[in-house]
Amino acid sequence: MKTPERTTAAAFPRYAAGGPVADSASLQWKGLFVRRYRLPRVVDRFLVPATPEPLISCGLAGSAEFREREIGGAWLTRQIGPGHIFVTRSRTPYECAFSSPVGEELEIIQVHIAVDQFLAALEAAYPGKTEEVEVIDYFGRDEALTHLCFACSEMLSARTPGKSRRIADLAHLLASYLVEKYIDVAAEKPDFYSGLPIWQLRKVEDYVRDQLAEEISVDKLAEVVELSPFHFSRVFKQSTGMSPLQFVTRQRITRAQQLIRETSRSLIEIALDVGYTSPSHFAQIFRRVVGVTPTEFRSAL
Repeated sequence: MKTPERTTAAAFPRYAAGGPVADSASLQWKGLFVRRYRLPRVVDRFLVPATPEPLISCGLAGSAEFREREIGGAWLTRQIGPGHIFVTRSRTPYECAFSSPVGEELEIIQVHIAVDQFLAALEAAYPGKTEEVEVIDYFGRDEALTHLCFACSEMLSARTPGKSRRIADLAHLLASYLVEKYIDVAAEKPDFYSGLPIWQLRKVEDYVRDQLAEEISVDKLAEVVELSPFHFSRVFKQSTGMSPLQFVTRQRITRAQQLIRETSRSLIEIALDVGYTSPSHFAQIFRRVVGVTPTEFRSAL
């Protein structure tokens, strides 16, 4: 079955890496679409369609090396285990792959919040601004949200009927929590322009400038602004026109040019100061960015 680019929460299990072992649809839950999955040990690649409903995924048991990327993009890798949270309302599909150790197949709970439930929570928090918000993609730890996801799993296992007041309360609590913690309101942030807000860009720039001599990873940069590496890479490129690692390279070479112009230090020392332990690699990257080698750049001064 070909996976579409967009689908709904109701149809989402058709395109999952494995069928759900429990599904709230059979219990007629309102406001939530909750499924528990026991995933295959290895999945090379599959497409996750976008949905209008916000999605929360939480690890219940097992572990996996999980990879994700925009279609055709570079893979971002992380380790997933019990309690890890992933939040998204991606407008575009993305690709995933994962592998688990033998006997440690990953079990997860996935919660889609119904559109009407989510919009009601948005309207209560931001009257008249429901069209101006975005859900912030997030991967990491959130103890309160983890407890809510585990509560969903327990109520699913207990086959709590949809008519139970606890289901309505849980749906309201999840929607309200998501709106409170994982929402950006564009109208309240004039420096937000389909990418990172200016203050977050400044945090990334400051971190890179202070750490030029060290190894700098996308995961670490994303951690600085408290976003998932996947979402961070996407909005950073929207903001700057380059990937995070292209930005790091440009900052390293810009600093190297400054040191060559303003000091008499050796090129090997300068290379080390801007994060290159190999002089030949430094010269190669410098020439690619500047158009000449470091030696030629110094000779022309």
